[in-house]
Amino acid sequence: MKEMNSAYKVSDDFNIFVISDGTGKTATSMVQAALLQFDLPRVNIVRFARIRSREEIYNILDMVQPKKDIIAYTVVNEELAQALRVESLNRGILALDLLGPVVEALKKVSSRQPRGVPGLLRRQEEGLSPKIEALEHAWKESSGFSVSNLEEADVVILGVWYPRREEGILMLAERGIRAAFLILDPALPLFPNLEETVAHSVDKPVIGLQMDVDYLTRVREERVRALGLDRLLYKAEKEVVKEELDFAQRVYDKLGCQVIDVTGLSSRDLVNAIMSQIKKKREEMR
Repeated sequence: MKEMNSAYKVSDDFNIFVISDGTGKTATSMVQAALLQFDLPRVNIVRFARIRSREEIYNILDMVQPKKDIIAYTVVNEELAQALRVESLNRGILALDLLGPVVEALKKVSSRQPRGVPGLLRRQEEGLSPKIEALEHAWKESSGFSVSNLEEADVVILGVWYPRREEGILMLAERGIRAAFLILDPALPLFPNLEETVAHSVDKPVIGLQMDVDYLTRVREERVRALGLDRLLYKAEKEVVKEELDFAQRVYDKLGCQVIDVTGLSSRDLVNAIMSQIKKKREEMR
């Protein structure tokens, strides 16, 4: 590990990829707690949750910059954890197992074996009902960072970080619509084979969200301040917002996808606009 650390480039501008076969909230919280010890406002935490296959792991690793970015993971499925460890080592990527050492220690002092079931902590904390789990399944691909299960989605939504996205996706889920959301950010690598992946989604609408610069600047600032995350206020700077929106528009133009201007739209209005596009696509596919 010492050799790998010494080969890393010293930088204050890198990405931390959080990978989990659960929600990834535990790993994210641990990474955020560690980051508070440093002044690194330009470091991005990119979370990939509910990982279920080696293919997903390899697709994520394709986005990681070796010798610069790092991975922090909580993967309880031993086969997937082993694949992540081996492939990260082969690619020269520093991968931190946040859960494994604790599990291994418990195995040494316990007469029982670990279950290997992801998401147990959240289920225990929230007492998820079958209905909530069904809703969660409907938008499980909506974290913004997964392209592995687009075939399960009814609509693919592309866009920059838009704080009101979660409410809209939940409202779609309540209508039985499974939405996959792919986040676009010039500071992050594009998804491998994005153009090819979206092109194969011929049976569902692919929608890009666009909005006015001043509107998104205001909405982002309100959300960041409400959460008390002042170190993220740079994401609400007008120049940063404009750069992201311009980048997103270039992606939309390249993909030739439908674009919805969400400036000033309520979540309900946005959902109605998306539902209209879904209905139109379904009629075309008949």
